[in-house]
Amino acid sequence: MSEILIEARDLKMYFPIKQGVIKRTVGHIKAVDGISLKVYEGESLGIVGESGSGKSTLGRMLMSLQDPTEGDVLFEGSTISKLSNRKVRPYRRDMQMVFQDPYASLNPRMSIGELLEELIST
Repeated sequence: MSEILIEARDLKMYFPIKQGVIKRTVGHIKAVDGISLKVYEGESLGIVGESGSGKSTLGRMLMSLQDPTEGDVLFEGSTISKLSNRKVRPYRRDMQMVFQDPYASLNPRMSIGELLEELIST
């Protein structure tokens, strides 16, 4: 059975909405709201969604580049979401995010499902 490499447990990222002269918090934007996932050894994870849906925010939290409002990120069983930058640096050497330019990589005449089917069949 494969080992879990990275795990997210109920990740949430809320950004405050501030108004007025004293910049009082009047609400929150829920960029990520309760995401849980597991990526096993030998697997890859692709995140697809509309602009502004929280994909990059989720990626930054998984890499421990941004602290979640709530939830935990574990890498090889160790919680990394609450570590300092200095302590998380060794874990980041074994992690990678790849951002793609959708205009350079996706055929606009195909749906996401068709593109994924094409990848699987090759």
